[in-house]
Amino acid sequence: MAGEEEKLLIDEEETVQIKDLNKVTTVNNNDLLILDDGVASSNAITFKNFLETAKDKTFKGEGLGYFKEIIKSTIAEELVADEKFVEKIYANIIDKLIGNNSDKLSSLFSKIKSRLTDSISSATLSSSDDLLIMSSSSIQKTPIPKQLLGVPYDFNCNFRYRRDSTLYWSDYSKQSITIELKTYSSVTIYFHKSDDDAPIYLDIDLEIPHQDALLNKTISVRYIDETETDIVYMIDSANSISMTIPIYKGWYVQKRIYISGKPVPRLLKL
Repeated sequence: MAGEEEKLLIDEEETVQIKDLNKVTTVNNNDLLILDDGVASSNAITFKNFLETAKDKTFKGEGLGYFKEIIKSTIAEELVADEKFVEKIYANIIDKLIGNNSDKLSSLFSKIKSRLTDSISSATLSSSDDLLIMSSSSIQKTPIPKQLLGVPYDFNCNFRYRRDSTLYWSDYSKQSITIELKTYSSVTIYFHKSDDDAPIYLDIDLEIPHQDALLNKTISVRYIDETETDIVYMIDSANSISMTIPIYKGWYVQKRIYISGKPVPRLLKL
C-alpha cells in the first residue's frame, strides 16, 4: 500500500499538464524557460540568456551559413520581383559603362573586341545569307543585294553571237552576248518597264568586222512597249577596222528617263 502511494507521488511530481499553466502575454528578460534534455534532467534558463545563445548560434555559430543563404535568397527574390529596382540597376550599370573613360574599361572593351574578332570565322557570301542593318533603334535582317554576290550562279559566261537587229531580255539576261554588226547598221536592245530600279547583270560586247566602207553603226535601248529609243553607242563615218567593244559589263540598275516626253530605259553602272 505504501509503495503505491509513493509511486503516485512520483508521477504527480514528474508530470505537468501545459493546460494547467498560467498564460502570459509578455516575457521578461529574467523569466525562466524550461530546458529538458529528454532523458534524465530538466533545467531552466532566463529568457535573456536564451536569446543571446540563440543569436550567437545563428549569427556566429553553425547556423550562420544557413542564415546567410536564407537572407540572400529572400532578398534576391524580393529585389528581382521589384521591376523599378531592376530598371534602376540596369540604368546605373549602363550609365557607368557609357560614362566611364577609365583605362580599365578601355582595356576591357579592347579585350572583348579582340575576342569577338578572333572568334569570327572566314566565309564567302551566298544568296542564303542575310545582312544585319540598323533601322532607328532596332536591328533587322535583310537579304544580301544580288550585286554583292558577283556573277549570278546561273549566268552562262560563254559568249553567244547575235546577228539580228534586235536583242530581247531572253537573249541577254542569262547569257553573255556578242552583237555582230556586219549585216545591220543598228541594233536595238529591248527592256521591260517592270525591271525598273532592279539590278541586272549584263555581259554584252559589240563586234564590228572590217568592211570596205565608212562605218555608221549604232546601239540603242528601248522599252519593248514604246517607240522612243536612246542611242548608247555610235560610230559615225569612221574608217573600217575590225574591233570588239564592251558595251555592258557587270551589274547595272535600270532607271527610267524621258526623251521628247516618252520613256526610255537608262542603265547605270553599280
